[in-house]
Amino acid sequence: MISNFDLLLLVSIPLLLGFVIVVSYNLLITRFAKLAYKEGVITVIIGSSSHFEIAIATAIAMYGVGSVAALGTTMGLFWEIPIMVGLVYLAKYLRKKHWWKGTQT
Repeated sequence: MISNFDLLLLVSIPLLLGFVIVVSYNLLITRFAKLAYKEGVITVIIGSSSHFEIAIATAIAMYGVGSVAALGTTMGLFWEIPIMVGLVYLAKYLRKKHWWKGTQT
């Protein structure tokens, strides 16, 4: 069972808020730049990725396996995967709504 659920929640809330801000910003930038669907989707996905793999290695090397920094980077990767999958579905939905230039239904 999870012994420190409150710590997981404390780490997850800022991570999720950060993802919402970054994804929203990237969506707006691709819209204002008038990118086509293919370029816009790739830009949003790559721009929204947080490269947690490097952060995990760095946090463990600097602070140790049991540190809060290691937990934070691990939780970041835990949340990044479903968010990126959700972003694919969001992109498909936005394509139908003509969010990006030159999209056809």
